[in-house]
Amino acid sequence: MTFSATIALQHATSEHDGALRELAQLDSARTVSRPALMAVVDGRLVAAIDLHSERVVADPFADTEDAVKLLRLRAAELRGHGTRRRARRRLPSLGLRPRVAV
Repeated sequence: MTFSATIALQHATSEHDGALRELAQLDSARTVSRPALMAVVDGRLVAAIDLHSERVVADPFADTEDAVKLLRLRAAELRGHGTRRRARRRLPSLGLRPRVAV
């Protein structure tokens, strides 16, 4: 992933079930269940997290480290275990400019 990459986090819907299955197959893992949050980098699905189990699947052929960190951070916020203030403090350590679309 380059510094100019756009990482968008979005909730998975039934429209995304096929893409989530393909991602899980690439990762040799079970498909994440909805509700799930997806990381889309420059228009390409690279990782997803099951919001109940916190299980992540990611594309093994892409640099997904930052995307997975953002997914885990946002999932924690959605569960109420994080605060927006703490989340902002952590973003600079990822080496990204905090421009996350949710």
